[in-house]
Amino acid sequence: MKTLALALLTLLAAPAVLDDVERLDAWPALEKDQKTLVKTDVARLRKARTPEMEDEARSGLIAVGAGAAPALLAALGKEKDEAARARLTDVLDHVTGAAHTRLLAAEFGAKSTPLRRYALRRAALFPDPGTLTAAEAALTRAREPGRGKEPDPGDVLAAALAATAAGSLAGLDELRASARDDWAAEGAALRAAAAGVKGKAATDRLLPGLEGTRAERIAALGLLGVAGTNAALASIAPFLDDDDTGLRIGAINALRGIVDGDPPLPRLSAFDAIEVAQKWKARVR
Repeated sequence: MKTLALALLTLLAAPAVLDDVERLDAWPALEKDQKTLVKTDVARLRKARTPEMEDEARSGLIAVGAGAAPALLAALGKEKDEAARARLTDVLDHVTGAAHTRLLAAEFGAKSTPLRRYALRRAALFPDPGTLTAAEAALTRAREPGRGKEPDPGDVLAAALAATAAGSLAGLDELRASARDDWAAEGAALRAAAAGVKGKAATDRLLPGLEGTRAERIAALGLLGVAGTNAALASIAPFLDDDDTGLRIGAINALRGIVDGDPPLPRLSAFDAIEVAQKWKARVR
C-alpha cells in the first residue's frame, strides 16, 4: 500500500510541462504608431545616455508587450556593447514567456552568439516539446561547430538546456556536468529544463550519479528532484542518514520534488535537516 501511495503522489506531483499554454506561431502585430514607438524606444534603450532615458524606453517597451520582441531580438543580434545587451535582455525577459517558445526557436540558429544563447536559454525555462527539432539541431551544431573550431561550452550548455526542456535526453550529460560544477549559478535553469524529461528514462540516466563523487551525488540529487520518478526513492532514501549534511539536504529536497512536487528548501540548518530527514524516513521506508 505504501508503494502504491507513493506512486500516486508522484504522478500527482509531476512538474508541469505547461501543456495547457497556447504556443503562438507569430508575434503579436503592432499598429503603425506602435511600430514607430518601439523603433524609437529600442534605439533609446541601446544608447541610454541617462537613467531617465533608460527607464522611459524600458517602460514603453514593456507596455507594448510581446509585440516589441522582434525589434528587441534584432537589436540584440547587432548590439556589441555588453551593458546595452543586458538592458535588451532585461526587457525581453519581461515581454516573452511560455507562449513564445516556438517563436524563440526561430533564433536557435542565429549567427549572433548573444541572440542565439538568449533564445535557447529563455525557451529552456518553459519546457515545450514543440521546440524539439530546433533544439536538437542547435545542440548538434554547438557540439560540432565545424571549420576546425572547438565547441564553446556556453553554446553547448545553452543548447543542452533547450533540448532537455523540449524532452530530449541528448543534452543530459551536459546538464549533469553543469549541475556538478556550477549548481549555484545554473541551478534554476537546470531545474527548469530538467522538468522536460521527467520520467523513467531520465531517472535511469541520473541514478548512477548517486554512486559517484560527492559533487556528482549532489548534482544527481538536484536533478532527480525534478526529473526523477518514484523509482528513485529507494536509492535516495539512504542519504537521509548520511553524515554529510549537504547530501542529507540534497536527499530531502529530491524527495520533496519527486513525492510532493515541492521546490527545494532555500535554507536548512544541519540540526533541522536531521529532524526533517526523520519525517521523510517515515514516509518512504
